[in-house]
Amino acid sequence: LSHRSPKIVYRLVKAGIRVNSVSPGNVWTPLWESCSALEENPIAARKGGDLVQHAGRKATIYETGRLCLAIATDMTFTTGVDHIHSGGAEVGYGTK
Repeated sequence: LSHRSPKIVYRLVKAGIRVNSVSPGNVWTPLWESCSALEENPIAARKGGDLVQHAGRKATIYETGRLCLAIATDMTFTTGVDHIHSGGAEVGYGTK
């Protein structure tokens, strides 16, 4: 979506419609939990996901939802933005 966002924004902003996107990194979800549980060492699998985040942990579903809520309600002049929600992972992957 992020590469299409500017074109969509251009067409919709004049109608008062804002277009933003959220690009999450590792978020602790039931899928993460079930997939790591299948690994030989589930604790190590979870820790490995944390170690690629500069924040040292995964985001929570709650944090991701709060970002979406803030974009929808508080950031009323924000449009055409891809909000990277990754705990700094985009700075460079790998064990931190």
